[in-house]
Formats: sequence, C-alpha cells, structure tokens
Amino acid sequence: MLMTAFFALMSWQSYVERERYIGSLRPFVTSQRLYEQLLTQSVPQNVDFVSPFHALCRDVLDAQVAYLAALGQLAPLVGPPLVYPSQEDVNLPSLTNLIEHFQSPATVNLSVEPEQYGGAIWAIALWSERGLIGVFLLGPKVGDSLYTQEEIEIARTIGERLIDTQASAEMSQKLMGLQRERLAHNQVIDQQTRRVLHDDILPSLQTSLIALSSETTSENSAVNNAVAMMTDAHKQISDLLHNMPTISVPDVARLGIVEAFKRTVNEELAHAFQKITWQIAEGISEKSQMIPHLPAEVLFYAAREVVRNAMKHGGGDSGGEISLCIDINWQDGLIIKIEDDGVGVSSNTSTRGSGQGLSLHSTMMAVVGGSLSIDSVVGRYTAVTLTLPTNS
Repeated sequence: MLMTAFFALMSWQSYVERERYIGSLRPFVTSQRLYEQLLTQSVPQNVDFVSPFHALCRDVLDAQVAYLAALGQLAPLVGPPLVYPSQEDVNLPSLTNLIEHFQSPATVNLSVEPEQYGGAIWAIALWSERGLIGVFLLGPKVGDSLYTQEEIEIARTIGERLIDTQASAEMSQKLMGLQRERLAHNQVIDQQTRRVLHDDILPSLQTSLIALSSETTSENSAVNNAVAMMTDAHKQISDLLHNMPTISVPDVARLGIVEAFKRTVNEELAHAFQKITWQIAEGISEKSQMIPHLPAEVLFYAAREVVRNAMKHGGGDSGGEISLCIDINWQDGLIIKIEDDGVGVSSNTSTRGSGQGLSLHSTMMAVVGGSLSIDSVVGRYTAVTLTLPTNS
C-alpha cells in the first residue's frame, strides 16, 4: 500500500513538473500568426514579442531585471528595447561603448556596472551572419545565485531569435503595407483618369466637333467658341497629366551615387545648414559607378532622407542652425556617414512612424542588402551610417 502511494506521488510530481515545463515552453512555440497578419486587409497588430521575452526572464533565467536591445542595422526595425519585468520606458545609456568590447563572436558576455545599465550586471552579445545585432542586458538572479553557462547560452540564442524575428516581421509588414498602398493608389488614379476623360473631356471634344461640323468657317463666332471649348479640353488633359504622380529619377545612373548625392545636397538642402563639411575618400566616385542602379537609387533616397531629417529635426524646437559632416568612404562597399551637431535623439525613441521616415528607408536598405544604423547622444550629435556592401 505504501509503495503504491509512493509511486502515485512520484507520478503526480512528474506530471506536475511536465505540465510546468510545457507551460514554460508555450510562449516560445505558440504561433504569432505572421502569415495571417500579412494577408489581412486591416491594419496588422504588433506581433507579441514581450510575452516570450518575459517568459524567458521569469521562468527560465529567473532574473530580477533584463533588457533586450537591438543594435546596428536592425535597430530601426526592432525599435525600443524590451524590458523585464515591466515594459515601461527606461533611461538606458548609449550602448555604443559596448560595441567596442564585442569585436568577435568569441566574446560572449561582459560584466557591466548595474548603476549605469538599469540594474544589469551582464551584457550578452547577440550575433548573426551579418555581425552584431543586439545585446541582452541581464540583472542578478532572484536569490542572488549565479547563472550557469547553459542559461547564458539560452539567453543568447533566444535573444538572437527574438531580434531576428521581430526585424523580419516589421520589414514584412512595411513592405506589404507599401504594396497595398501602391495598389490602392494605382486604382484611384486609374478610376480618376477614366472619370475625367469620360465625364468631362470627351463630352467637350464631342460638342466641339459637332459645332465645327454644323457651322461654316465664315461664321467666326461659332468657330471661336469651338476653338475655346477644345482649348479648355486641352487644358483639362494637361492638368490631369500634370497632377498624376510621376517618379523623379535623379542623375544616379549618369553621375553615380556620390556625385548625384553631393549635387542634391549642395543645390537643394545646403541653405538649411550653417556649414556642410564633405570628407570623400579618393577614388570613391569611380568605385561607386560599379554599384547597380537599383541599390544605388535606394541608397541615394535614404541618404537624402537623412539630410532632410537633420534639417527638420536637428535644431530642436528652437529651430537653431546646425552643422553637417558627411563622410563617404569604401570598406568592402560604400559607407556614407552623415553626422549633425543638433539636439540628438534618445536611444529609446521609437523609429516607427508613418512609414515615410528613416524606418521605411532602413527597410528598403535591408531589401537591397544594405543597412542603416543610428548613433546619437542627446544634446550632442546624431550620426546615421548607411552601408551598402559590394556583395549586395
């Protein structure tokens, strides 16, 4: 009887432990339904990455506090850091200085000062095939015990997966949104063109032809009226063609990305800055001619948007004039660094917006194999680096 009770108790404990284990895995294996969200005609909801992150920190790592922040080319897509135990805004310092310590995947973790990093004592580097993509800031465990090597590896692996998945989902949603917007816009333009031609222009032309055929050329008043009506129809056609959206293609194909960008800044945007300093490495113009037209055009528009963004927001609310430094060099590809001495942006400021800002251009850069990264210190500077590798 005692043996039966003992085995029953052991079986119950095993069952409870199994259920707890399965429950802890559920946030990681539950489908985020990305495919359904991409295909829905409504505005897609944000994919829930907070729940698996909190489950990791609470049920697996047993951490008191943790932060998951994207770095480099994925930062504009991922947005602000994930925070445990609460997703409230936290004033983390610039993580740029941590990048200097993570020069290779061999450096897994680094001890940091908890006073500077919101209570975190470890910084775990997150890598992908394209380099450093983020950092996992980990606070002490509940009970102040030590983390095992397996727990550090689990945190690193899941952190890399969360950042990569979140960036991929954000890019997919933006591209799908752009495609829907373009299709809807084309449909509106097509319907507008048909309506104007059918309801306004064609009746006017028909009336003019009837008037010309029924009157003799000697009756100048009728001829003049017909000419006036045809002139009005011609004006409507001209206005219609003028109002239809056109694609303004810069001289990127003819001049190259470097010369086209330099000409655009000097002729269209230079008036908004106190000073613009150009630092262009020797031979860059010739090397940039080898870049295919499509990636070069995407890079051109992204760089122009960065300069426009500095022009609009660099001076802050006071609208003070700022200086701009543009550095263009070649390191296994074209690198354009645009730095202003304006008010800067917070590291926690979300780059998500209407889809027409740096977040959109970061997505387009990623599509053609490049990257857009932002480094900023509030009150000092904002530096945006655009990279287009040769293998893109």
